[in-house]
Amino acid sequence: MKILFVHENFPAQFGAFGRWLSGRGWDARFATAWRGGEPNDPRFLRYAAHRGPTEGVHPYAANLEKAAINGQAAARAFIEARANGYAPDIVMAHSGWGSGMFARDIWPEARFVPYFEWWYEYPPPDDLSLGIHKSDLHAQLLQRVRNAPFLLDLEGADLAFCPTEFQAARFPAALRRQLTVMHDGIDCALHRPAERPVTVAAGLDLAAMPEIVTFITRGMEPHRGFPQFMRALSALQAARPGLHAIIGGEDRVSYGARLPEGESWKARMLAELDDTLDHARIHFVGLQPRAEYVKLLQASDAHVYLTADFVLSWSMLEAMAIGCPLIVSDCAPVREFMDEETGLFCGLHDQAALERRIAEALDHPETMRAKGAVARTAVMARCDRATIWPAKEKLLTSLL
Repeated sequence: MKILFVHENFPAQFGAFGRWLSGRGWDARFATAWRGGEPNDPRFLRYAAHRGPTEGVHPYAANLEKAAINGQAAARAFIEARANGYAPDIVMAHSGWGSGMFARDIWPEARFVPYFEWWYEYPPPDDLSLGIHKSDLHAQLLQRVRNAPFLLDLEGADLAFCPTEFQAARFPAALRRQLTVMHDGIDCALHRPAERPVTVAAGLDLAAMPEIVTFITRGMEPHRGFPQFMRALSALQAARPGLHAIIGGEDRVSYGARLPEGESWKARMLAELDDTLDHARIHFVGLQPRAEYVKLLQASDAHVYLTADFVLSWSMLEAMAIGCPLIVSDCAPVREFMDEETGLFCGLHDQAALERRIAEALDHPETMRAKGAVARTAVMARCDRATIWPAKEKLLTSLL
């Protein structure tokens, strides 16, 4: 069976699953704008938009035009592949970018399976939870038309995936009924408790750190609670002279409003808290290879995951699989997978509660280890790719 995954990026949500399918005899290929890897790798159908949205185009139409341009670029790659004799049985496309928009026109016999992450609501739930929403009719109208690419993909879909109930619940009821909620799958065999104490990771001598609190994110931003964590760390360092903080991620904004050129939330927080931080006990390690990332989580005495009401990070579920002592945001996307048996909760904006919860985790390691064990059991039951991927393969096979 032949399946084509379509995504602007790689490996993203599809890379590992596609490789697994290949190991089971599928012909899995990837259409992407990603430029990494071997340029002539036959598994990849490369495409690139020839231009951006038209200068001066109506702002409500700009996102749809961008999606159409991406779709056109991908369609050209599809046409070339078709001319060379390639015809997939299934096209699975990440929706919103527009890349899979015309796949059904190029391969009308193929089954089309869009993958949905988000429906743009108004007011945006993430803005509401961050306390930054301001009523604006222009923004409301813009949010409505941002969903147009999703509707184009959902029309005529043979199957449609969404990874969590929280994300699926963003969709209008009539559309929600068309979605199959199934997580992408977490590698619970790789993300597991350490068999022996981890003493070195990411080039750090962890054995020399009496207490370790970790905070790992794609980008340092309010959407993932970076400012709140840094303010809490300032107070905790003063009270706990042995506490070290290991912070992973890039110094950029992945989600939410961009800052003015040359500014970053890391720079802002270091400037705000400069006199109250012990910089020798704060370790910014950037993006780490997977093996080092796992070791950092295995060594953590308190792992903090904060988020607005938004797409849940894989990293929280991976931390659950490792059995980390978890301090997490008390919000719907987190509550879908965690409860008081698996971690400690605090409000995204309650700095005092965050400080107390981190201190509680550090002061009661046995209790937190027990919660970590329950968390691992819970995430394995719901998100282990060892069960998710065969179930997803069965659904895809049923389309043929």
